[in-house]
Amino acid sequence: MTGLARPDRASGDGAPMMEAVVYSVSVALFGFVVAGAARMRHDMLLLACMPPVFLALIVGFIMAIYLWDTHGLPPVLVALVVPWPLAWRLGNRYSPRDLLISIYLAWALGMVCALIGFSFPDAP
Repeated sequence: MTGLARPDRASGDGAPMMEAVVYSVSVALFGFVVAGAARMRHDMLLLACMPPVFLALIVGFIMAIYLWDTHGLPPVLVALVVPWPLAWRLGNRYSPRDLLISIYLAWALGMVCALIGFSFPDAP
């Protein structure tokens, strides 16, 4: 049973929908971090991608599991599919230095969205 069908979560306020959006955005940003690091063409800059990828995999996995449990599978699939074509295109167009900057920017924004998402009250 998804969280939107639960009577205790369907209170009429926008909190469950806002929670789904914030979690989806942060999972998409973390997906971009992983996909962008997979497209990195420079060896030493690939090593610089290790900290954001490590944390993006852990926090993104936790957030994706919670998003799947409370809001169903479609938001998780959308959040995981959308960043891959973007990372592919940016990996071809940007220099490795610019791609590294975009990876760290996506990681920082994803962590801010995760902080906002973790501040929502848990589902009863």
